[in-house]
Amino acid sequence: MKEDFYSRSKRANVYNSIFIYKAASLCVLCVATVLLSYVCRNDITRFAFSEDPTSRRLFISIAILVLIVFLSVIIDFFILKKTTNIGYKLNRLAYLDRLTGIPNRYSCDLLFDSFNTPERLPNTGFIVMRINNLSDVNKNTGHEGGNNLISEFCYILEDVGEKYGYVGRNGGNEFITLIENCSDTDSDMFLLDLTKRIRGYNELALGTPLEIAYAGVLNSVEKKSGISELISFAYKKLKDAPQILS
Repeated sequence: MKEDFYSRSKRANVYNSIFIYKAASLCVLCVATVLLSYVCRNDITRFAFSEDPTSRRLFISIAILVLIVFLSVIIDFFILKKTTNIGYKLNRLAYLDRLTGIPNRYSCDLLFDSFNTPERLPNTGFIVMRINNLSDVNKNTGHEGGNNLISEFCYILEDVGEKYGYVGRNGGNEFITLIENCSDTDSDMFLLDLTKRIRGYNELALGTPLEIAYAGVLNSVEKKSGISELISFAYKKLKDAPQILS
């Protein structure tokens, strides 16, 4: 899977560009046909109404051929649109979390594998998060309230994290950010931007306040030999000594 898929804007562009290209091609074809007919209108009229039966048959054949080509383009355009929609839905089922629309656990696994190389692993930054008050929300408002809180957080997480690296939902209440060539400054800036957005959300009181626990690790410091070791270490920190971001 291409890494561009982890970008919300690029995911949309993949599908939109195909549709726009086909629409533009159809418009160009229609305009060219109209212009050609207009420029050659006198010749076509004389040719069409010639007394020669051969000319009439040839004209009718050309007209039928043009009609068939035009109809085939219309049908092709319709099929492409349907295929694009189906492909988009299949990708959502395969790679995107159904509730939040961000990359799901399967996508996260593929992403982790892509970072398990000598070129990317040494400077990888990994942050794992959970919604600390999700359990209370589920008890007080039911799973619908909990799902709404997850959706709100994931929207914020993807919006903030897109310029830093990759984000995903790695399970029920597990959310990750993976940053390539990550320094202390990069991780601190990401957490600062995320904190600002969460505070803004909580101050607006649009819903249940978000309280986020997190743990971050930098492989430039930890020197882990595999991405799985780095991830496991971050999860252990989240369990043993979580930091609160709210």
